[in-house]
Amino acid sequence: MRFRRIAAVVAVALVAACGTPPVRPPAPLPATYYTDAAGGSRPVDAETLARWWEAFDDPLLAELATTALARNLDLQAALAELRVARAQLRQSRAALYPQLDLAGQGSRQWIDTGQLADSAPGQALGIDDEARVETWQLALQAQWEIDLFGANRLRSAGAARQAQAAEAQLVAVRLAVASNLAQGYVQARALLAQRSLLDDALRLAREFERVAEGRFRLGEATRLDVEAAAAQRVSLEAQRGDLDAALAEATFALDTLLDLPPGSVRARLGDDGRIPLADAEIPQGQPLDLLRRRPDVIAAAAALEGAELAALASRRDLFPKIGASVAAGRSGFGLDDLSAASDLRQLAVQVGFPWLDFGARRAAIDLADAQADAGFVQLRQALAAALQEVEVAAAQLAARRAQREARRAALASAERTHAMARRTYEVGLANLGDVLDAENGLVEARRQLLDTERALALAQVALYTALGGGWDVAPARTAAEAVAREAAGVQDRIRAPEE
Repeated sequence: MRFRRIAAVVAVALVAACGTPPVRPPAPLPATYYTDAAGGSRPVDAETLARWWEAFDDPLLAELATTALARNLDLQAALAELRVARAQLRQSRAALYPQLDLAGQGSRQWIDTGQLADSAPGQALGIDDEARVETWQLALQAQWEIDLFGANRLRSAGAARQAQAAEAQLVAVRLAVASNLAQGYVQARALLAQRSLLDDALRLAREFERVAEGRFRLGEATRLDVEAAAAQRVSLEAQRGDLDAALAEATFALDTLLDLPPGSVRARLGDDGRIPLADAEIPQGQPLDLLRRRPDVIAAAAALEGAELAALASRRDLFPKIGASVAAGRSGFGLDDLSAASDLRQLAVQVGFPWLDFGARRAAIDLADAQADAGFVQLRQALAAALQEVEVAAAQLAARRAQREARRAALASAERTHAMARRTYEVGLANLGDVLDAENGLVEARRQLLDTERALALAQVALYTALGGGWDVAPARTAAEAVAREAAGVQDRIRAPEE
């Protein structure tokens, strides 16, 4: 009866251990994008996406992007995380093999035998007042936990998936660095362009102030006209401080991104305010491409696989654990001048069966299942965020392109209006207010066109990034191979500093 009870408990435990984690449905993806940008749903040009910053035809932007991908400290932090994951993978794989140790020990003791030496038997045997006892042992020991039910193999496979996730995260950081660099570069160029527009507006204001003063001396204008023109000029001059402060902040942020001394980027930018724009259309491809191109999605998928393997391994812990140990060596014993040595051989097998742990193993299973559930939600979130980013960037791109044409037309109209107001004021057919309004309208039209071009450039950067551009996927059979190859090309500046 007792044996039957034990057998029943064993059977229940084995049945429970054979359970598998819940099957989760695949994350849904639409067949096509809702927003159809100018590039359409044509296949994504992998070569262009791999180095998308070169499509902006700005040599300095391309140079800074290459520098950022080689020097950025966020990349170095992600590389350190990858080293942690790879070390954990090696640890998990080492648990599948026996552990060998060469162990040795020795001891020497001195025992007081004075009373025995004074006795008749001791004198007859010639025993001294002190005896020396020596023991030693040298053995090669091997221990091995036999992974009969595959728990350790599952954990090793899960660690491999976590290492793949760390590789994909490293590539994701590369994309983020390139995107942040391009966005900061566009912002800096836009601020330089605003300074140039402000200088042009100041030139117009000074010219108009001189016209107002000339007409005042001729008696054709009042002192009020002169003061109003001067106030317009002073108001524009006051805006220079805000632009200089914003430009300093933007360029210093780029210096930090590039891990360069402060002022390095500002010296390279000069005063050129041309905002870089990509002339080529940007094909979006299909949403399914995100599973292969977006490294954050690849990382989330690999992390989910690792969590599911860990959940399965936690169930295998309900099976018995079997271990074996082997030792072979030599041991010796010595008493004063007498000594002896012998060979040592030992073979032991250990069997451990989970019995009473007050729910610890079941809690471990629940924990692993919860972590896998969280990984599944994170994958869904990564996919949803990727789709949203592509849709928003494509919609922004289409809207900004149409807006730029309207802004150009508005600027042309403002230029004509300003020229007409200046001419009519100079001949005395218009008042000062009309000219100031026209001048403000011209400045505002130029600023709005500049803002639209800046937004257009940022939308292009966002779409390239949302599509997973910035790394080379082909020719790789799987996304895991692609990210592993890309991660291998990241320079380690911490362990191998530049000379």
